[in-house]
Amino acid sequence: MVIGPALGSLNKNKKWVLIGALLYMIPVIYRYATKHSVVPILDDTLFFYHSNSQTIPVNLETFGIPFIIIGAIGAIFGTTYLEILFNRRFAGFEKYVGRVLGSLFFAFCWVIIQFLGYSFFNPIGPWGNHIWVGPDAYARNLLLALVVSPLIPYLIELIYKLFKRFLMK
Repeated sequence: MVIGPALGSLNKNKKWVLIGALLYMIPVIYRYATKHSVVPILDDTLFFYHSNSQTIPVNLETFGIPFIIIGAIGAIFGTTYLEILFNRRFAGFEKYVGRVLGSLFFAFCWVIIQFLGYSFFNPIGPWGNHIWVGPDAYARNLLLALVVSPLIPYLIELIYKLFKRFLMK
């Protein structure tokens, strides 16, 4: 009952999962290749910067990964999962609720992975900092998944419609 729609949703959205994984790996690969913790474009982007703050999103990476990659892919996956489960297309408020539930589910799974990594496997990277974030970031990730992440697929749809309308005439 649960596995079939999950595999169907994964099959239908595999391009989004692949894009998210590749986007997530860019700063990781950069840090391992250069042995520096600061990624030039991602780490100095917001006006207040403090390298030890995990509660307040201080840069594009700590703000972007939880809600763009994890939450938005979860929102897309969650809507597709529920549409397959109930065997009908969602629209309006049902679609939004599906996106919120999917976003929260993926963010909750990510928080569990972060907690396990921080608690049991937290090596120091070659750049001198820990690989996993601490517990002070978990509430922020869930809050972003609840408030912001379900809106990202709507933004993607809007950009696609504008692109199609103005550039693909």
